[in-house]
Amino acid sequence: MDLEGFAKFLETRRQTKEEIDKTIEFVTEFADFLKKVERTPETSTYDDFQDFSTILMQTQRNTFINYINLFRFGSFSNNKALIVASLEVLDGNEVIENLSKRLTDDFGEELRNTVFEGIEIPSLGTPPTEKPTITKALINNLLANVDPKKCQKFLARGLRNKYTESYKKPRESYLKAKNIDEFLKIQQEDFWQTLKTHYEEGTLFYTQEITKEVLEYIKSQLGMTEAGMREGSNVIITKIPYMAKNYLAEMDKQKRKYYYCHCPWVREAFLHEDQPVDPIFCNCSGGYYKNFWEAVLDQEVEIELLESVLKGDDQCKFKLELPKNVKIE
Repeated sequence: MDLEGFAKFLETRRQTKEEIDKTIEFVTEFADFLKKVERTPETSTYDDFQDFSTILMQTQRNTFINYINLFRFGSFSNNKALIVASLEVLDGNEVIENLSKRLTDDFGEELRNTVFEGIEIPSLGTPPTEKPTITKALINNLLANVDPKKCQKFLARGLRNKYTESYKKPRESYLKAKNIDEFLKIQQEDFWQTLKTHYEEGTLFYTQEITKEVLEYIKSQLGMTEAGMREGSNVIITKIPYMAKNYLAEMDKQKRKYYYCHCPWVREAFLHEDQPVDPIFCNCSGGYYKNFWEAVLDQEVEIELLESVLKGDDQCKFKLELPKNVKIE
């Protein structure tokens, strides 16, 4: 294991010497764990990560920084399995805790306790296979106590944290653009260039490999960007598949949905027909775009769920009705 190279890599991430020493100590522990299966952190698999994560949870060391450190080593060594496994733990880990807090804020502590009766907020590191069961129970309890329309509106605000820093560049682009069409074109070109760079460098776009086939598919799907495509006074946003390479190669309809879905609290449900999650939960994904567009336009917007694979559709689509003061053309 190239610890010297990893230390230099961490220095470029503005880590202090103390932080670097702790990170190397932790990754060395991971290396010792892997000796029993005759692998190293560079060659570790998705299942190796899950087994080590179980130990972290059992010993109450399943901290955000420990998972970040595994992700960092995966990035340094280009171990894609380690990158994916780490990101899947970290991605959306705040959702259920935010659900708990916002239920209290919007409906009161009594209803929050009713919805969460018998359900604890999952620990960081909870395996993906266990998450849909929790989601199903919570959404069923929510629907049993709150009118569906109110549920939809509540979930459409989103349960993810806001990624304020990532909104700054799009906001600047919007302010410089002549109109919404020019802004969308800029976003589309930036998105395409990002995917192309990952393809050329052989790196992952979040958790997925970008191949020539994926590039051709995305280019053929108008509106499949972070910002979307204008249709009249609306913007239609179509999500890119979570694992586009696998999605395009898969023939089984149910597994294609699994490879398409981004939600870490739902995805595994597609592999189990007896474990459906009510599709009203998909309104939560609209909150991601709501936060993005509100930051870009600097005003409140509403996002409507049009299609989702959980509802039985082939894609996940959302509609933004542009505010009247936004210059379209």
